[in-house]
Amino acid sequence: MLFARYVAHPDPLAAAGNLVALLVGSNQPLYPLALHWATGADVTGLFICFLSAPCFLAVPFVARRSSLAGRVMLVLVGSVDTFVSVKVYGQAGGSELYLGPCLMLAAMLFRKSERWLSYGLIGLIVVGLVGLHDHYGVSFLAWSAPDYATMMNFNIFSVAMLTALIGLSVGRARGNG
Repeated sequence: MLFARYVAHPDPLAAAGNLVALLVGSNQPLYPLALHWATGADVTGLFICFLSAPCFLAVPFVARRSSLAGRVMLVLVGSVDTFVSVKVYGQAGGSELYLGPCLMLAAMLFRKSERWLSYGLIGLIVVGLVGLHDHYGVSFLAWSAPDYATMMNFNIFSVAMLTALIGLSVGRARGNG
């Protein structure tokens, strides 16, 4: 199967990161469509978020050259995508919640010998969150409060599922060590 071969990597942490990257990247085009289906609101401005899909889908390619570079790329692409999404969608929709899985990846995808890199990535995400929270300015959307509430519920569920996937795949990759 092509998917399994693209995800596969001799480094179990890279393989776990590859799986997460492909699932997120393949779901990027579906997210605005799901929001439109759930809210009926105009989502044409949301297609800017498609730009991150090729970056997520390229993580396994990069990981083939360097496991560490692929894992760092996943954390950085996920974080930047989240910050851009908050600007596009607006804070009221709860897109900042996706920083939780980004922090989890930054904490779990790295070995003890790579801990300073892990700490640095965690620090960058936290600095971005503290610096940007409530300072994104006007979003590209002008949705109603009920539409934003629907989006928040959608994001809460999505973040919970993504967090579980990360926990299972990276936890399994880390093994008992």
